Amino acid sequence: MAAAHNDIKPKPAGKTNYLPWILIGCGTLLILSLIGGALAAVLVWYRVERPARETRGQRPGLFGKSDDVKLVDNHGIQTVNKTWSSCTAYAPADWTIVGNEERVGMGVDLTSSDQTMAASYGITAVAGGAYYGMSTPEDYIQKMMTNSGMAGFEFEGSSQTINGYTLRYWRAESQKGPVRGFALYLTFDAGQPDTYIISLRLGSTEASKWEERKNLVYDVAASIRCTKHLYPVQQSASEPRGSSKDQIDEDLSTKRREAMMGFQNVYSPTTGEHWEASYSDYNATGPDGPGYYRRVGSVGGYEKLNEGFPPN
Repeated sequence: MAAAHNDIKPKPAGKTNYLPWILIGCGTLLILSLIGGALAAVLVWYRVERPARETRGQRPGLFGKSDDVKLVDNHGIQTVNKTWSSCTAYAPADWTIVGNEERVGMGVDLTSSDQTMAASYGITAVAGGAYYGMSTPEDYIQKMMTNSGMAGFEFEGSSQTINGYTLRYWRAESQKGPVRGFALYLTFDAGQPDTYIISLRLGSTEASKWEERKNLVYDVAASIRCTKHLYPVQQSASEPRGSSKDQIDEDLSTKRREAMMGFQNVYSPTTGEHWEASYSDYNATGPDGPGYYRRVGSVGGYEKLNEGFPPN
């Protein structure tokens, strides 16, 4: 029994395979290193790049997500600068601008490419108004529109006051069909009997699309600025020598938040780009405070826009 016992040899101890554990450990370290590197990159971006972007008026969200800011791009209409002589205006790129200038008056007309929308500005001296059936500004407007081919021209509703201007809505029949529009005017004493100066803006579009387009034609007309002065028919020391359109219409172009129109003029302080911004895109709590914003860059940055028209 003892001999048999002595012949039994113990089994050699098995070798432990450490390779899988080494690979798992290396993989874990690699993943932790990548996570650490990503967190470090985010920290550097927030400390360096984000303040720089905020200085430029941009507010990107974490990892490029937007902060749910309403933008003028959503419902606004971008316009571009149009120029004729000393006059400038803001209208969609496909609109045209023409004008006419005489000693006793000047006018500018802007028209959409499909000829269905129009906006204009004019300032003129109306002499002998009573004799010609134009003793009041609205007599003058009606006669002028009738002479331009508008049949059945009539004002509708009562007059309203906008920053010292009188606003009247009207309807008529053009060669292409029913038209609706507005007249916005201001008068000045010419210093002689039966004569006055009228500063007038008009806007119109197809009657069936009036509610949809009235904002645009109104704001295009409101944007027209002419720097050349108007000189009345006769001049004397007691008569006005006209007035710069920029001075006449400053309130109209910078303080126009009338609720019945629903749009606000805004522009980029860095590029001068202009939009007719919908009130629905106003941000009560925007990244840089209440106001209108546009998107900047490709990672969700924002720029707060100034209200009004870009400075000349």
